[in-house]
Amino acid sequence: MEPTIKRSLWVSFGLALMASVAAYFLAFFLFTIHEEIGISTDAALPIAGCTFPIVFLGSLIGYLVKKVGGRSR
Repeated sequence: MEPTIKRSLWVSFGLALMASVAAYFLAFFLFTIHEEIGISTDAALPIAGCTFPIVFLGSLIGYLVKKVGGRSR
């Protein structure tokens, strides 16, 4: 596999992992502190699960477009 693609995959994976962990903690503590919202804290895990693929694919596409467009660092 080409180094540019491999690096883009790893950076996108790390970014998506950090974003989904952050989404989990934000949702968990928001639903814990503000019980008047009426959403259970069990909803934090599906929110994090939906965040991972969205951020992964978005950042991967962004990195690859940047590299193919010739604006690489």
